[in-house]
Amino acid sequence: MAKSNAYTVISEQNDHDCTTVRAHPRNETYHIVDYADDDARERVADLPVGSVVRLELSRAGRRSNVWRAESVRTAQTDGGTSL
Repeated sequence: MAKSNAYTVISEQNDHDCTTVRAHPRNETYHIVDYADDDARERVADLPVGSVVRLELSRAGRRSNVWRAESVRTAQTDGGTSL
């Protein structure tokens, strides 16, 4: 099952490639721990906290709230539009 939506970055990508985002407008939290490819990983790594980005997410695990970023689209940041 894939989810495509707008998300706000609430925790930048850490040393384990995990990024935490919050869905609009429901405020559900998702932990992104896997990426479709290196480009998706790098795009997410470049997003500062507060950025709003369109992501397509699919489950990365069966038990936890961990997700895989299938696609990453234009983000709104405090500095304007990026990606």
